[in-house]
Amino acid sequence: MKKLLLPALFLSATLLSAASDAEIKQEAKDAIMKLKSTLQTQLKANLKKGGPLQAANFCSRKAQAITHEINVSFAKETTVHRTSLHYRNSENSPKSDEREVLEAMQKDFDAGKTLPNLIVKKIYDDTYKVYKPIYINKGVCLKCHGDISTLDKNAYSAIKENYPQDKATGYKMGDLRGAFVVKIVER
Repeated sequence: MKKLLLPALFLSATLLSAASDAEIKQEAKDAIMKLKSTLQTQLKANLKKGGPLQAANFCSRKAQAITHEINVSFAKETTVHRTSLHYRNSENSPKSDEREVLEAMQKDFDAGKTLPNLIVKKIYDDTYKVYKPIYINKGVCLKCHGDISTLDKNAYSAIKENYPQDKATGYKMGDLRGAFVVKIVER
């Protein structure tokens, strides 16, 4: 009887773990999509209305507030933010554990490896961080994040005024820009 019980317990724990992993990934996807779509919609509207300068001003004045509003809207202890090794806004600088993951992602990216769509890291018994890579995948991104010599001059002037320590330029199409990070506390 004991011989059958142990494999059954192991199988049960494995199934619970797999379901939990799927739920964590789904919760992370939902949080990322909410932030990503909100920021993209607003950014596109500002680009259309006033070009790269207005888009740069929108990012510096509104992106953090929108991120905060979205985080407040979650029922559970879930937060989402963007981070990068080459951040523009110091509020987006990576925590030490996030830096490790970003450095590993960048190393794999530079080696030509395909990054997973989502990376799940357990940081405590009931706490996870889920990472989704962000790539430079639209030419319009390069107006504020590309080579300094080709940036929109007015937008870059506003960026330097708002972020004198800006590290978020020099990207090319297809580059790894950073990651969305979702912190999920299961209670």
